[in-house]
Amino acid sequence: MNLEALETEVISNWCPLADEELEMVSELASLGYSADKICLVLQRKKKLFLRDFRVEGTHINTAFYRGLLMAQADTDKATLENAKKGNLTAKQQMEKKWDEQRIENIKQELFNS
Repeated sequence: MNLEALETEVISNWCPLADEELEMVSELASLGYSADKICLVLQRKKKLFLRDFRVEGTHINTAFYRGLLMAQADTDKATLENAKKGNLTAKQQMEKKWDEQRIENIKQELFNS
């Protein structure tokens, strides 16, 4: 039996951060801070920090987008609760969000499978 070697991609992190710093990246991203500003707060070399920010799969990129998603999830939870209480604007916002997600899921199925 001839098995081909599995190719794996190693993602280099050029700007290593401690776990506490990665949590700060997530928190600041959730508050709407740009990668440039987060870099200033952490006092890191801008070129290396932004390189890791731009490369999908690096610890900085992952922490940043996790922060954004968690903030959006908190907002969506509050909107959903308002929709359940009968707020028509919140209901419309949630329906729009669900429609957008359905479209995104279909695009993922068609183009990334």
